[in-house]
Amino acid sequence: FYYYGIHVESGLVSPDQHEEFLNDGEQHHPELEDFLRGIQNGVMYDDGPNPLPNEDSAPAAFDFSTMRPGRIFTMAGEQYRYLENMGSGNHMIIRNESVVGVPLIRHEAELNTWRQALAPEVQAMIQPVSVPYIGPAILDEDIVWEGGWRWIMSASSLAQFPDAAADITRVDPSGTPRAFALSVADVVRLSGPGRAFPNRVGRTPLSDTVWWTRTLSSPTPAGHDRGWIVNRRSPDGAGNNVVGWLNSHWYITSRAGMRPALIINQTN
Repeated sequence: FYYYGIHVESGLVSPDQHEEFLNDGEQHHPELEDFLRGIQNGVMYDDGPNPLPNEDSAPAAFDFSTMRPGRIFTMAGEQYRYLENMGSGNHMIIRNESVVGVPLIRHEAELNTWRQALAPEVQAMIQPVSVPYIGPAILDEDIVWEGGWRWIMSASSLAQFPDAAADITRVDPSGTPRAFALSVADVVRLSGPGRAFPNRVGRTPLSDTVWWTRTLSSPTPAGHDRGWIVNRRSPDGAGNNVVGWLNSHWYITSRAGMRPALIINQTN
């Protein structure tokens, strides 16, 4: 009998590691390959009759009510991360990979272009929102961070900026069905154990790219505003390379990743 105990982050199990483990001269259980693939895809503890993460499927194939936060799935040619069940049949999802090279000041046009290219059956599910394309500012001064290097802003720190704290994405029947970027307040509330971004790797696209939130960090005159990003692998305050941390120092004219998010409802 063989017993396999593996403690890894799902995003760190590469195909090369699969082959190295499977072809080490030992006689392994015939289901080991599926086990390793499940770790990589993050579905070892998934519930519901949903297609595998890399199995491109039509919207009708999914039961989003059974998905856990952070579940990866591929729908109509796009891969997404499931963020949360918002109730009343509404579900928030985000593109699993970033669209690289998009300044924050171009998000309105680029998000609309991305949405219009989606399959018609996906567009039909998109719910209306009324959030800004560029949201209220959180100044990066005296922020208390919880969970390590620039991981989660404390509730008291966020409360210093009530407009930004209130910039939470919800369905608004008077709004417009469209794609949006998450706010810092969204990222914070979706981060932590059991949530859509359970850890730093979960916040980071597989390509390890920087991606924009819609929240400003230092509004200044003459178009030199800066905004908050989720950073790629780079040094923290102690010189250790970490991923998925919130950085406030990018000019909104800088080319970074855009991660379109949607609220969808299959009963539309």
